[in-house]
Amino acid sequence: MGFTDSNIVVGYDDTTASAAAARWAAELARDTGSGVHLVHAWTWPLLGQGMTGIPVLDPTGPRNQASRLLDDAAEAVVRQFPGVPVTTELRPGMPREVLEEISGDTDLLVVGTRGLGPVMGALLGSVSRGILHDAGCPVAVIRSDQHRAGPVLVAYDGSEAAGDAIDVAADLATAWGVALRVVHVRAGEHSPYESGAEAWSAGSRSRSLLDRGVARAMSGRHDLVVETRMLEDRTVAEGLLAAAAGARMLVIGHRGLSRGRFGSTAHATVLHATGNVTVVRRPMEPSGE
Repeated sequence: MGFTDSNIVVGYDDTTASAAAARWAAELARDTGSGVHLVHAWTWPLLGQGMTGIPVLDPTGPRNQASRLLDDAAEAVVRQFPGVPVTTELRPGMPREVLEEISGDTDLLVVGTRGLGPVMGALLGSVSRGILHDAGCPVAVIRSDQHRAGPVLVAYDGSEAAGDAIDVAADLATAWGVALRVVHVRAGEHSPYESGAEAWSAGSRSRSLLDRGVARAMSGRHDLVVETRMLEDRTVAEGLLAAAAGARMLVIGHRGLSRGRFGSTAHATVLHATGNVTVVRRPMEPSGE
């Protein structure tokens, strides 16, 4: 797809995490000649009841407050990235539903996360994890906008979703001028190989898969530096998390070869990663899959 002139949307809620997500998105927009669209979801408060017992809704104050919140966020981004076009939008509704709706017309949705470790599960589950299940575009979950070193790491298992992840990861690596590292993890404990031929055959299958991933990444991107890693670990998620140490971004498909809407590997990786992760969904995918 490429990120040049793309539509980058940030879910903004006036937290430190969402501010970091906005800065990260603005930096990517600057590098790709794109713009940033800050979106804030708000609900109409119930302030009391009228004389007849009918609820009285007065959204004026909270709406004005939300508008000021977005204006302040946009001004902060413009001060740090003066050449980046920044727009804002208030949408009534709950954050998950608002961002899921807007994702259908978005090239990249960027969200922050408010914690790490066990606590993050609940925090991520309220909004970000829900978006990952149903978003109509790639979703970048940003923990820090300070990490600018290292390659872009992408997981590849031969699935269609992993192929889409290769495309997004290659575009990010190209935009940043860094290497792309394609990783395949063979999961599960196994007995020692009975022969060199058996070990070679297992490795050959993984090398062939990695070669396909490299060919896809290099298509139309002749200046891109692509590396490969073939790993073994107890689970794919554990292998990816270990490999992602020091990476600028980890990119994964929303599911691998399984048929679930949001794969267990993607879930575990996003939940436990200590760096930034982008989850790639196929555009306009039927919701029943």
